[in-house]
Amino acid sequence: MTSTRPSPRILVVGAGPSGLVAALSLLRNGVPVRLIDREPTSRLGSRGAGIMPRSLELFHTLGVSDKILRRAIPAPQAVIYAMPAGVQVLAQFDMWPPAAPMPQRPFPNVVMLGQDHLEQILRTELQQLGCEPEWGTTLLSFEERPGEDVVRTRILRPHPGGDGDLTETPSFDYIVGADGARGMVRKALGLSFLGETSNADNLVVGDVMVHGLDPSLWHMWGQVGAAWVSLRPTGVPFMWNFLLSGTDIDHKHIVEHPEELTPIFVEYTGGRRDLVFGDVVWLSHYRPNIRMVDKFRVGRVFVAGDSAHVHSITGGQGMNTGIQDSFNLGWKLALVQRDLAPASLLDTYTEERAPVVAAMLNQITALLKDSWVGANTKVTAPAPTHGGRAAWKHNGGGLLQLGVNCRWSSAVVDEQSMDDEELEEVDELYDGEEDEEELEDGGALDAYVERPLCAGDRAPEAPGLVVLKRRGSPPDKGSEDMRTTTLFRTFCAARHTVLVFSDQANRCALIARLLSACPPDAVQCAVVMRSAGRTAAVYSGMDVDLVLEDASGEAYRAYSLRDGCDVVVVRPDGLVGAVVHSQDGLRRYFRGVFKRT
Repeated sequence: MTSTRPSPRILVVGAGPSGLVAALSLLRNGVPVRLIDREPTSRLGSRGAGIMPRSLELFHTLGVSDKILRRAIPAPQAVIYAMPAGVQVLAQFDMWPPAAPMPQRPFPNVVMLGQDHLEQILRTELQQLGCEPEWGTTLLSFEERPGEDVVRTRILRPHPGGDGDLTETPSFDYIVGADGARGMVRKALGLSFLGETSNADNLVVGDVMVHGLDPSLWHMWGQVGAAWVSLRPTGVPFMWNFLLSGTDIDHKHIVEHPEELTPIFVEYTGGRRDLVFGDVVWLSHYRPNIRMVDKFRVGRVFVAGDSAHVHSITGGQGMNTGIQDSFNLGWKLALVQRDLAPASLLDTYTEERAPVVAAMLNQITALLKDSWVGANTKVTAPAPTHGGRAAWKHNGGGLLQLGVNCRWSSAVVDEQSMDDEELEEVDELYDGEEDEEELEDGGALDAYVERPLCAGDRAPEAPGLVVLKRRGSPPDKGSEDMRTTTLFRTFCAARHTVLVFSDQANRCALIARLLSACPPDAVQCAVVMRSAGRTAAVYSGMDVDLVLEDASGEAYRAYSLRDGCDVVVVRPDGLVGAVVHSQDGLRRYFRGVFKRT
């Protein structure tokens, strides 16, 4: 039987976390992709294990957060042992202090899950959508010719019969390069890679089997930059992720001869004979790099994740930043590919991500000052306009990434005014100066949570919403789960969600009429009422997808709008696209997103 599935017109290169999220985001938006990776199979190892709260929110939108949380472990406390015996506890502390969930932040804590397990979850999700990574398949070259709306490629893939390789020459509408720091996409584009490679001590990293350690703690011996070893639990029984540094270690030799690691582990842990070191699962040589590209796009080819930026392991930001690149790009690329959005929407990918990545790299560099790197690298990116500045380390933006925003983006619309005091405060947030106290606690998580919501910010959660109306499904005849919801459960990776904070039927009808000009499968509208004090006939007659009662007041509290604004547009990536009160403001936002509104 001939397949009716459309041939993929988008090529994703690299099946690591960034590539998998790019593919999943596109597929959730109904756009088929081809996903290739030059490696013969997926990599082993618990590298990139820290998953930040903002990433968990992203995974929730993609429908995989529950699967991740079932397999992940809490971020462990760190224990530093006094040397030379290596037995007495010198210090014990939280790397990421735990916090209780709050209505606006349901995922407040960092969790740990090996990258190999995370990738497995994402691949399973892709499988269900009909997409499989093509292992051992290499992008040899690509070319955009003048006057053509495609990218011509040369791809080397294994012969189906197992006899040698085949070279094919398919064309694609777009390519997403997520093939890592050593990948060919960035190099072929000729993008500069600004920054430096640290001249500090190198590291040997990997996973090793160890018996005799408390699996709830992260164990460390020695001094960073000298003889130092770190053993972090992975959630797999007796398997530990290790970091090893030492001035007398031949890193290249050790990577080639892993059997020589055991005596080094014994020596660096103070000669502890109660610890039994077993097989090395994987290992690699690591040298800190702090670099980023000058732009994330050339023509029809994009870069994301390590292809676009690399950094030290300090703070656990790499994988998290990369998947947010992919999520930012995915919904935009899907709309353009479906001919719903103008190609100019893709320009906002660099505009929105470059300042965030530059700020992240600079903060991570500051964190390294007291560790083995001591780098003074300063990474620059295109400066955002005065309409809003990147606030990476504020509002929980720091290491938890909850305050990462794109207030400066040309794609967002905000009709709220900002007074002189607020403008001065915003300038201070982006003046390049690091506050050591804020860096120590992972970002001022609580200092700015009450700041008024602005376009470009992360859209907060609000639980306890009563469903008064759901298009096509009367709530009074549904299950208990159908009668209550949260805003996060309402948001969708494939649609904009328009929140109307009003109980005025005429106002809601006006907004619904304006939205009728948008593509129907790309926008959904939810009315959020303070109280159900209206008769069912009033809200049942509203031509919207959802009518919600904010019985607890959490939604109105979280969104705390000003200047008469009562409409919030939440983008598919969970960021606020618009905060408006006027019809013109709403039209202006969607004119920047869709071709026809």
